[in-house]
Amino acid sequence: MPPKDALQRLLDGLQMFIREHLALARSEMKADLRAMGRDLAVSAAGVPALAAGYLLVMFAIAYLLALVLPTWAAFGLVGLVNLGAGGALTASGMRRAMRDRVELPGTVEEMKRDRQWITAMAQNSRGHGGTLGTSRGPALGSSPAQPPAAEQ
Repeated sequence: MPPKDALQRLLDGLQMFIREHLALARSEMKADLRAMGRDLAVSAAGVPALAAGYLLVMFAIAYLLALVLPTWAAFGLVGLVNLGAGGALTASGMRRAMRDRVELPGTVEEMKRDRQWITAMAQNSRGHGGTLGTSRGPALGSSPAQPPAAEQ
């Protein structure tokens, strides 16, 4: 095989790998975003009732404190406690969100398979005079739950 054809086949193979990896990552991200959207919609349904109940409880606590303190001080104290608790919860949530990473298990597994395949190809090319005839099955046809397809 002429070197020009071998190089063209190699470039075509690399382009195919890049396209497959991008498609796999895109499909995993879409699935994760859909699941996250459903979870957010379900959790947001109870927010109005929760907010109304919370406000009523805070007013009740402030009026109870107003029996001992001036009314302005009781409401100010309840407001400051709420600001402190809200700030602490927000900071904690932000730390947790920064710590969590989006996982792409199919893409990671496919990248491992590619490394193994490239290593095998390099060893084959050294041992067989530089032939580039080995090909791999498509990545999009397999899922992480299924065993990887046998190399051809």
